[in-house]
Amino acid sequence: MTINEMNKMPNQEKKFLEIITEARKHLEKKEFNNARLKYFNAMNHTTARTNIGIVWAELSWVYYYEKDYHKAIEAAENVLLQDSTYFALDDLYRVQGFAYLALGEVALAERYLQLSLEKNHDDDKQQYVKYELGKLNFAKGNYDQAHPLFVELEAFFQRFNPEYYLSILFYLGFIYYYLNNISRSEEYFKRLLSVEGVSAHWAASARFGLAFIEFRNKNHLNVIALCEEILNFNPEFFDKESLGFLTAASYFYLGRKDIFNAYYEKLSETYPRGRYAQEMENLYQSVADSDADTSDI
Repeated sequence: MTINEMNKMPNQEKKFLEIITEARKHLEKKEFNNARLKYFNAMNHTTARTNIGIVWAELSWVYYYEKDYHKAIEAAENVLLQDSTYFALDDLYRVQGFAYLALGEVALAERYLQLSLEKNHDDDKQQYVKYELGKLNFAKGNYDQAHPLFVELEAFFQRFNPEYYLSILFYLGFIYYYLNNISRSEEYFKRLLSVEGVSAHWAASARFGLAFIEFRNKNHLNVIALCEEILNFNPEFFDKESLGFLTAASYFYLGRKDIFNAYYEKLSETYPRGRYAQEMENLYQSVADSDADTSDI
């Protein structure tokens, strides 16, 4: 806006513009408390419903960054109460989707993220919407739906956000694994492992994927070695239950019943209703039956 245009504005509107500009500066500097106070002050200097809608829209992001997700959603809803023709619906739906995601409301998160994407598919900020939708589909086991999203995002994040790029390599590695394209799966895990300066977290995550591939290929000694390396790289690895199962089952197939039994006891104690409880029970029963047969000889 030019100085000429500002001079023609009513004093109240000038004040509104001045205050909301200050609020935006605070928001840009992540001074959220100051930004919030300025936004509410700005509302006292306008009667235009479109202006009030804009304030609520920007406040929704303030609340989101403050991790006050319920208020972020409420602020976004207030926008359309003030201005039913609000111009940036993609932004509005995005903040609602992210807020619902943070609250664990997965169905609502997916709904609003999808609405955001329908309004705007191509802007850089919408690539993060696609990323979250990819993760949601992955978590639900919808690998066919997650796959094209992550493939589309790979080049973008390689250029603009290396950490997201590494996570996409990880997700695609497992997507190809679950889609039974093992050669592509291995390719992605090895690409992740070979990234220059890769962190211990991602080095462990890449080996985690490779451990599943080696287990599938019945290379049980390799599985055990990889699981040990993972814990060396990251002692707080996010899925110790899977590491325990892969190691225990590998010892079982190598004929080391003594070591398998020790893992069985530990896993049963730590994860009594775990994801692998039935498989471990079946292997344990196989050991018991084998011992019983031997004792009868």
